[in-house]
Amino acid sequence: MNQGTPNMNLFLYVIVGSAALIFIFRAMLAYPRYKRSIYPHIYDNYLIDYFYKLNVTQNSSRSGLIRKLIGIHRLVFASITSKEGKLVAQIITLIHSKGILSIAHLNTTGKISGSDSGDWYIRRTEDGQEKKFRIDNPAAYLKEYIAHLNQVVGDRKIDAAIALNDACDISNVKCRYKVIHYSQIEELIKETDCGYGLNDTDIEEIFKKLGGK
Repeated sequence: MNQGTPNMNLFLYVIVGSAALIFIFRAMLAYPRYKRSIYPHIYDNYLIDYFYKLNVTQNSSRSGLIRKLIGIHRLVFASITSKEGKLVAQIITLIHSKGILSIAHLNTTGKISGSDSGDWYIRRTEDGQEKKFRIDNPAAYLKEYIAHLNQVVGDRKIDAAIALNDACDISNVKCRYKVIHYSQIEELIKETDCGYGLNDTDIEEIFKKLGGK
């Protein structure tokens, strides 16, 4: 049996080793951003459940963590931009056996204030001074996105929430949607129940209609 030449075997080892090093290096660079985001509360672990799926299989629509919490599901990710091309909202939609849950998420720090309409504001201390920043209202964009979902799924109820970094003070946010910290997302997912059931086929059909692959 031909086992291959030593030079060829060495070449293959170099290729595999180089690919592994590049994968690990890219994962290390991306980890700090991941750690500050919503995704540690969506995925079971960083390297395999999140980074590998996102960058290698290019299919992060299933989460090991969510499967443990509620079973079969699909995730759809939406980035909402303004007419000028500015990113104004990021929304994760979870399709599962008890319905549909959309979560608008915002990764920032400071004291947040806002309501259903109008701009939101962030107050934080920088260089010894309190500063105030205006941001786009995630509740308004979440409302628009849910209207889009209703066009796809009909009159089915859709649960919705806004999730912000745990470093945010959210006591001054008053809007129609539940406003939570990232650390509360797992509990939100376990409790979500729209009052109707979706089987595996339903989940896949809705997932594809929303642009999932």
